[in-house]
Amino acid sequence: MKERLDVCIIIPVKRLDKAKSRLSSLLPITERREFCLKMLEDVIKAVKLTMNISQSVVVSNDLNVLHTVEEFNVEYLRECKSGLNQAVSQAVDWCYEKDTRSVLILPIDIPLVTPKDLDEIISLRHEASMVISPSRRGEGTNALLLTPPNVISTSYGPQSFQRHLEAASDKRINFSCHKSDRIALDIDTIEDLNDFILEHAEETKTYKYLESIGIPSRLTNSKRIR
Repeated sequence: MKERLDVCIIIPVKRLDKAKSRLSSLLPITERREFCLKMLEDVIKAVKLTMNISQSVVVSNDLNVLHTVEEFNVEYLRECKSGLNQAVSQAVDWCYEKDTRSVLILPIDIPLVTPKDLDEIISLRHEASMVISPSRRGEGTNALLLTPPNVISTSYGPQSFQRHLEAASDKRINFSCHKSDRIALDIDTIEDLNDFILEHAEETKTYKYLESIGIPSRLTNSKRIR
């Protein structure tokens, strides 16, 4: 009889040449690619230091992501179908086949996340079948814990937070909302980027990369121009 896995972390990553287009006025494509990889490294670092994690898997179809994942000794699942929900569904099925009790789905653009944040979310899985952490604006889903992994189908995209709550209500499963300022700060816009830099994020690889290419100065200059 195979041993059941406790919690598996799923990190979906879309192709980097399509990522963070809303930052294109500040970051050219080459810098956006590296920026995404640094955020991925910060999230993986937090995952690696989290208790009660049996396994973590990155689902993507980008060779740059594969190379980063290999450096951190994290499982890589090649995305079979395009689309975030399809990629997550593929990873959930992969975890379910391994008899995993719970999955925790994380985006890459929350580089401030800490092991403490993730431990707190995971600790709630015995009380709720779904634990969800919203974005700052309350529209997006920045962390989603599901027990069992297929208890609902994910609905990432616009207004995903509300749609996930509706899915839980429709299935009549108990859920918990976990609020964390660090998880809530996802970096999609220039305003988000500025807030991230102001959050004393110096210890993250993401911040160090942004500093190395002069983003704090670029942001200051852009404000002066306005």
